[in-house]
Amino acid sequence: MTLQTTCELSSRQRHVRLPACPQCGDMLLAPLLSEHVSPRLVHNHWACESCGHTFRKAHEFGTGDLADFVIA
Repeated sequence: MTLQTTCELSSRQRHVRLPACPQCGDMLLAPLLSEHVSPRLVHNHWACESCGHTFRKAHEFGTGDLADFVIA
């Protein structure tokens, strides 16, 4: 298996959904701030560059989500 094949397989397995601004619908790339509330809960603070709207979204990781980051 080549590196290119490995990267292609890896990119197919993870679908990244970028959030859209709830006010104007423009796509947002990265949060201004990620507040790690607990090992499984993160609050992302967003600001839209197009319209200036700011908001916060919470993401809670399940037990399966964290399994990918365990280093053996």
